[in-house]
Amino acid sequence: MNWLFLAVVLWASTWVGEWWPRVSNGRVAGLVLLGAGCIFFRYSLLPLSVIVLMLFAVGLTSGSAAWHQGSDVREGACSGIATIRVDPSFRSYGTATVLELDEKRYKVLAYGTPGRALAQRLVGESVRIEGECSRNEGQFARFDHINHVVGRLTITSVSEKYSEGSVFVRTANRMRRSLVRGVERMPAEHRALFTGLVIGDDRNQSPAMVQRFRDSGLSHLCAVSGQNVAYLLIVASPFLKRRSNWVKWCLTMLLLVWFVALTRGEPSVLRAAFMAGMVASNALLKSPANARIVLSRAVIVLLLIDPMLAWSVGFALSVGATAGLAWASAGIGRMMGSRGVLAATLAAQLGTAPISLLVFGFVPVISLLANPLAIPVAGFVMTIGLPIALLAAAVPVLVPAVSWLLTIPVVWVDGVSRIASFLSPQGWWNGGIWLIVVILLLFRARKNARRHTAVAG
Repeated sequence: MNWLFLAVVLWASTWVGEWWPRVSNGRVAGLVLLGAGCIFFRYSLLPLSVIVLMLFAVGLTSGSAAWHQGSDVREGACSGIATIRVDPSFRSYGTATVLELDEKRYKVLAYGTPGRALAQRLVGESVRIEGECSRNEGQFARFDHINHVVGRLTITSVSEKYSEGSVFVRTANRMRRSLVRGVERMPAEHRALFTGLVIGDDRNQSPAMVQRFRDSGLSHLCAVSGQNVAYLLIVASPFLKRRSNWVKWCLTMLLLVWFVALTRGEPSVLRAAFMAGMVASNALLKSPANARIVLSRAVIVLLLIDPMLAWSVGFALSVGATAGLAWASAGIGRMMGSRGVLAATLAAQLGTAPISLLVFGFVPVISLLANPLAIPVAGFVMTIGLPIALLAAAVPVLVPAVSWLLTIPVVWVDGVSRIASFLSPQGWWNGGIWLIVVILLLFRARKNARRHTAVAG
């Protein structure tokens, strides 16, 4: 079965569904029929072409429902128990966040006492609020809708009492707070980068730092993805190694769910965690699958769960980078005569280039130098940062030493971004150097082909 083709069909049909509002009520029926169809296909009672048509129909109805259902909001005075859905951040002299009230998500910018009360809370915690609800309009309304935000909420009061949420939420939030305490002696700017590298929390990064990492092609380091999940499993492997297969699988799944809660379930995290869970499940069932199949299956399942991911730039970049690694890294490695970080960087850039050009209009060629310099050191921070920062939080006397130790690699990564962003060519120069890189790769590939032909002859 061509899983890539099925993933493309579902993604494309979900996109098209935005312009078909009349089919929005058919999502549930479509999912039921697709499930039944898969069972019949499993026993060779239905051809693959029928499954493809069913998948297309489900994508169409899912995309339509995502845009045309559940977007009505109550306007006027509103109150009740609201749950934090985005970690509060300081913006425009107020506290910006997203609250969920009566199963609707609202964008919030609170000032004064309500703002200070919200600033103390984290995702998953709940407070009683009072305020005015209104429709979400303006230039960012579409972007907000993609993130399931359908309205705006002007807060007038926030209760001092709050609920800490589920066990996973409480554990994740306590660890996030402990993580920051463990490196509290680190300079604020570097601490903001540290939390971005380890758990993807970039709320406190300055606009200048965000721009530097974007210009140097290193912004992916602060978006938790497969690299972070891989390092997490490496750290956990000594504790999992001697367990039975079933216990190992259960612990791995719990660890992945906890990590998703810790890193706030961003699209790239969902993709990476789901792929890791699928690999663990395949190992348990002794039915291994290559990265291409695992990625395609992950895309299908995640789009069926949340159709709005079809419009998420973060999800598209994550899938594109992983696809580049899965389909192109080996070939590029053979062309270059190496399969190191540079080949992986080129493959990931190849996968994300169409999206980056379409959305940002720029793919920095300097990233080919910046990534090999930054990734190994950033990987060191991702691997040891979480456990030793938590250790320091538990043993406060270690905080100064741990803060100093972790500052060194963080400063290196920041330094690479500073130099790379300063040297990053712009405009036609950037495109011209990319052209030179492509020509050199083709020349190297031709040279390698001649060498293999000579050896074979």
